[in-house]
Amino acid sequence: MAEHVGEWRDLLDRYEGFKSGQWCFRGDRLHEHGLKTSLERAAIDRWGCEWSEMPAIEEGLLRRFKREAHLYLTHEPDDGDKIGWLSLMRHHGAPTRLLDWTYSFFVALYFAIARTEPDEAPLLSAMNLERLRSTVEGQDHLRDLLAEDPNAKDERTVNAIIDHAPPRPLVFPLNPRRMNRRLVLQQSVFLVPGDIARPFMENLEAVDGPTDLIEEISLSPDREFLKEVTQNLLAMNMSSATLFPGLDGFAQNLAALIPFPSMRAVDTPGLE
Repeated sequence: MAEHVGEWRDLLDRYEGFKSGQWCFRGDRLHEHGLKTSLERAAIDRWGCEWSEMPAIEEGLLRRFKREAHLYLTHEPDDGDKIGWLSLMRHHGAPTRLLDWTYSFFVALYFAIARTEPDEAPLLSAMNLERLRSTVEGQDHLRDLLAEDPNAKDERTVNAIIDHAPPRPLVFPLNPRRMNRRLVLQQSVFLVPGDIARPFMENLEAVDGPTDLIEEISLSPDREFLKEVTQNLLAMNMSSATLFPGLDGFAQNLAALIPFPSMRAVDTPGLE
């Protein structure tokens, strides 16, 4: 059950509590059915596909993207960098098995508010990476590979995690070999299910049980509280303008400035 927080000071206390371990964070709306990847939501929830179809769906989308993405890109990942390609797909809005998290408590807090509708309770989830990694690293088919390649950048290691035959249900933190600017700014890490023919939560339960790995903080939907949180995040330079480099991020950030008259413009009308 999620802990409920409605004071900025309480949020800072929770942040202090996470400093002593290895955690990653995700901000989202309060979900009734657990964490889901964008591919799970698109293929299973929206289009009613069967779970047995998921490997073929992923392979088909990935093959299509790799064949045509060069029309829009100046640089491409190496052909064997599957996480690099899936990361690029997710970056541009395609559904994938990657579930995006961040090493930053405050980046996740920003996304928790940004992804919710009015009167919805924003949710901040924290994953115990130390426990997750130690459990998965002990599996027979990964022990030697991860001992030599602890950051899982080698193609053999990645394949053993996400393309093992037969598939092994698990979840593991992965990133592409070459990070793009957005991933760096957002301090991103992807949590990736090992068996795409099962729900993300079922993969997670196969590791150690979600109640042992995840802590959840439900934020009050009170407007004054969310305004205070937003104001503090802006003071930390935590905004769309910094997390999404380019004009799109700058423009999206204007919505966050609406409650703050002094921030809407850099000068005062009538004083030119």
